[in-house]
Order: sequence, then structure tokens, then C-alpha cells
Amino acid sequence: MIDISRLSQINPYIRMMKLQKEASYSGKWEDIDNVFTYIAVGNADFVVNGISYRLHAGSIIIIPPYMTHVIISNSAEPFVQYIMHFDFYESEERKELAHKNMLEEEQPVIPERECVLDDSVIVSEIPEAERNQVVLRYLNLIQEFNENKPGRNLILKAGCTELLVNALRNCVEVKEKSSRKKTKSWIHIENAMEYIMNCDLAGDLTNEGVAKGIGVSANYLTSIFQMYLGISLHKYIMNVRIEHAQQLLLSGKVNVTEAADMTGFSSIHVFSKTFKNIMGISPSQFMNETVTRKKEVKFYVD
Repeated sequence: MIDISRLSQINPYIRMMKLQKEASYSGKWEDIDNVFTYIAVGNADFVVNGISYRLHAGSIIIIPPYMTHVIISNSAEPFVQYIMHFDFYESEERKELAHKNMLEEEQPVIPERECVLDDSVIVSEIPEAERNQVVLRYLNLIQEFNENKPGRNLILKAGCTELLVNALRNCVEVKEKSSRKKTKSWIHIENAMEYIMNCDLAGDLTNEGVAKGIGVSANYLTSIFQMYLGISLHKYIMNVRIEHAQQLLLSGKVNVTEAADMTGFSSIHVFSKTFKNIMGISPSQFMNETVTRKKEVKFYVD
């Protein structure tokens, strides 16, 4: 277990704060900094370097820098995350680093003093009676982050420290340094997700095509997808197609028929049926209910 007293000497720097609210959610990241995520609504599987964590409302996960993680929402309700990207120690050199996904970037060396959590993934469960307090703390902090008032930096440092202390007090699971090591199977999953992400979704994207594209058998790839991510390769591909369809519909530049064609569905009927199976509503209902919802909200008050 991580010793909370180790936080007494930190001088945190918050690089980014945001509230992510989606009808469904999936993706793959490798961040330049520590990532604190509080699940406010919904549930999802977070898979960090091949190790799966099933999280739900009230869960917190803290992921160290440069750990590849996949997020797959698995609930019908909207998935709401409060996310904070931070360094444990503020430095002029690290402040120059921009907030971005590092999957395709060269990784800078992590300063030794940033390893406060011993390179461990932390999972916490906030008691139900305390969850409103966590939300209020976060919303107050994100308001400070977005406003340039006197003393802003001091409040951000204190608020970040408070959130981290609360997470460690309620820690239920720690995965140690060995979790940074990637198994061969997990590397194949990463390669498959990368292949799918770079494919033309309007084309004929199949299990066999993805497996061939990364040099493994379809049976093997399907098996390890189910083992690591808890879903089939086919369902993952469908989720990616529907995720992209949502983005197209929200852009306001295409209609439902065009979105179906651009994401590789054989007909509007198949598209609508798949969309409703995954999202719980039809594409038309989705457009009516979410057309004004932003993909990423930097400040949100319920």
C-alpha cells in the first residue's frame, strides 16, 4: 500500500482538467503525465498495459505516465468522468510539455521524483456518502483552473493534493511496477487497435482482415481480445464504427444514411439496428437528444 505521508512534500502542477460526458465511450491513450479519473456516472473497463480494472460510479483510478490504457464503457447510461492530468512536482521543464496523447510520440524520460506512487496503478472506491463532496471539490477546482484569479496556483496545488489524499485513503487495489511490462498478447491487442484506428471504416473491416494486417491468426486475436477486454473483436470493431458514426452525426455535416455509408454498414437498417443495440436509442433519437452536447466539456455544473 502507498504511504499517504509521501504526499506531504509534493508540489503538484495540474496540466489539464476536464469533464468527459458521453453516451458511450471507448478509446486508447498513453499520457505524458499522471492521470486521475473519477467515475461520476456509468461503468467501464479500464485496461492498463493488459491488466483490467472494472470501475463504476464512485471509483477513482490513478494511472502513471506513459502507461497504455484502453477504456471501454459497458453501460447503457451516459459515462461521465472527472479527469485531472498532473505532475507531482512543478518544474519549468515539465511545464513546457503540452497535454497530448503520446501513442505516436517519443517518450521523454520520467523524472525520478515523479515516481511518488512507485509506478503503480491506484484504484479507490469513494463511499457513497462522500461522493457529492468529491464532485463539489472537483467542480470548484476546475472552475479555478479555467479562471485566472489571484492565488489560482495555490488553490490548484491544495485541491490536487486533497483529491490525491482522499483517493489513497480509500484505496482498494494497487498494481505494482510489474504492470508496466507488456505481454506479447497485449502488444498484439495494441497493434490490432492501432490497425483498426487507421483503417478506412467505410471498407470491409473484418476479424480476418485485422488479424492478417498484424500478422496473427483470427482465432488467436479473437481469443485474446475476449480475455483481456471482455468483448469480442467483432464487437470492438462495431463499437469503433458506432463511435465514429456519433462523431459524424454530431458534426451536423451528414445525415443518418450518409453516416451509415461512411462507417461501413451495408444498409441503413443494419446501421440503425446496431446503433440502437449499442447506444440504447436510434440514430435519429441520438441526434435529437445530443446534437448540442460537446465532445469534451471543460467546465460543467449539473
